[in-house]
Order: sequence, then structure tokens, then C-alpha cells
Amino acid sequence: LSARLASPATSAMASPPPVTPDDVPAAAGRIDGHAVRTPVLTSPELDAVVGHSVFLKCEMFQRTGAFKYRGAANAVLQLSDEQAARGVVCHSSGNHGAAVAAAAKARGVPAVVVVPRTTAPVKVENIKSFGAEVVLCEPTGTARAAAAEAEARRLGGAAIIHPYNQAEVIAGQGTIGLELLEQVPDLDAIIVPVSGGGMLTGIAVAVRGQRPDGSCRVRAVEPAGKRLGDALREGRRVVDPERANIALATICDAMPTRCIGALPWQLAHEQKLVDPLVLSVNDEQVIGAMRYIFETLKLVVEPAAATGVAALLAGQLPKERKLRVGVVLCGGNVDLRRPLPWQKAGCDGELAAKRAKA
Repeated sequence: LSARLASPATSAMASPPPVTPDDVPAAAGRIDGHAVRTPVLTSPELDAVVGHSVFLKCEMFQRTGAFKYRGAANAVLQLSDEQAARGVVCHSSGNHGAAVAAAAKARGVPAVVVVPRTTAPVKVENIKSFGAEVVLCEPTGTARAAAAEAEARRLGGAAIIHPYNQAEVIAGQGTIGLELLEQVPDLDAIIVPVSGGGMLTGIAVAVRGQRPDGSCRVRAVEPAGKRLGDALREGRRVVDPERANIALATICDAMPTRCIGALPWQLAHEQKLVDPLVLSVNDEQVIGAMRYIFETLKLVVEPAAATGVAALLAGQLPKERKLRVGVVLCGGNVDLRRPLPWQKAGCDGELAAKRAKA
């Protein structure tokens, strides 16, 4: 990646940033013709409910059904021919695995994807559809990483494409922000779902490059219990070491990671690219928002993609003035053969959706 330039908000003691604003346009050029330039949609009905002008960046229309293809393609395309010939390996909760599998297939190299045994069957099938070998592991960060390293050794030194803690992946995800600001230049804020932090900080890097005055804030939205807000406030990436390796209990199956990666942390905290006020939504709010998006906006989204709209429907952005807000709908890999969350017995999604429409 290109030479690292300190951002205006960087302290003298901070490490050089792992990704700079120059890296994101370079990634955009590299993945042009591979990744999809996804549309931005609006809804007068949603605007009226939340009191802001909302611009939905529809990453469920990306290749493989989620934003992850951008970072995977950027990483795989930068491998030398010698590296690529040994294949690629990743660990994933589903969407990153499909993205790496698709990027590997496009380059004509083998791929192995390690997934937790709890991964939704539809996501495993999506990975296999691109010709990758799938290896199951226990649903912990340590187990995922260990299994990926073992598979890389088995393949004779295959490249590991990390889902979020890799500069090339972060820069690729940042192309979402670059596109969004080209499509809607005058945004006041962008709400980004956060798990490991690659998409969040990639977009934040892109925004810093396009809006260096800080006039567009990048806000994370997390599943309740993740505690990224606490981490940013306390200056500690890991706020609960005893639980850091345990998958987060959330309906957002694409967001199981409790702590963001070391490289995203450097960008979010040390470089101060992410607003420290983190939005947080519980399962009921996510289910209600997901139903609202399905029924009112007529879009298919997975739970993680509904988190930003959930925060808006819950009134978590102040309404003192009407803002122009971008919201990343990060994916749409839903198993439509099974009941949707609000169709399951005992689910409060109907009540939540009615509250959203009230």
C-alpha cells in the first residue's frame, strides 16, 4: 500500500495509519470491473418517520450479496502470481468467506474457508457455490484463527485473507464510502454497522480523504453488548478480556465479534476517524427494522444490514436539525426457506415494526 500519511487528528505519539485516504481510490481502481457500484436509494416514508433525509447504500446488491467482496477482491488481486498459485484461506462468519471464494474463483486459484459450525446454512451454501472448500470450527475467534492457519500450512503456505484486520481488506471496504460521497456529496453523517471494524474504518478513511474538515461524521452501529462505545471512551480495545473470545449473542449473525481488530482500532481510536458516540441496538429493534425494510422499502436485508435503520427508528440521532444521513445496508444473505425473524413464535418484530410506523 502507499506511503502512510498522518491525518490532521493524529497525535505525535500515534503509529502511522495502516490505511490512508490515497489507498482507497487505488483500491477502487483495482476492483473496478470486479465489484459492483451499488445504488443509493431513498424513501420519503422512512424520512418522515425518522426526521432525517436518509440515503441507503445498498450493498446487498454487491457480488456475493454483501459488501465483503470489495475487500476480498482488493486483497486477492494484490497477490503475486506465486502467492496466488498456493491458494487463499480465510475464516469467516459467512459473508467474507463467500467473497474470498468468489475472488479466488475469478483469479483461478483454490480457496479454503473456515466457518464456525453455527454459521447459517444459506451462507455455507453461498461459499460452496463459488467452488471453495469449507472447514467447520468452534464459534470462537481463537478457533477460527487457528483453523485458518492450519489450512494455510496444509496448502503449502497459502495467503490468509483476514476478514477485517488487513490493510488491503480495509481499503477495499473503504470504496463504499468513496462511492457514497460521489453519489451524495453533502452528507452530514454515515452510519456503518460494525463487527471487526474493517468496513467502518475503511469508510472513515475514505471520508477523511474526501471531507478532511470533519463535516461528515462516521458513526458506528453495533449489536447491544459489543461495547465499542465503552472501548473508545476508555481507550481500551478490549474492555472485557474474559469474554473477548466468545461470540456475541445477537440475531445479527454477521456481527459476532466483540472487539474490533488491532488495525481498525488504530484508525478508529488513534487516528480518531470514527465518532466516539456509538449507536447500539437490541434484537427487538433489529427485527422491527428488518421487517420495516422488507415491508415498506421492499428490500431484502439480513439482520446486520438492518442495524443502521434500527438506530434511526429508535430515535438515536437527535432531531434538533434535519440531517442528511447515509446508511450502509451491508448485506442480504437471508435464508428465505426458513421463517423470517418476525415470523417465529414469541418474536416481537410485529410490535417493533408497528412502533417504527407510528
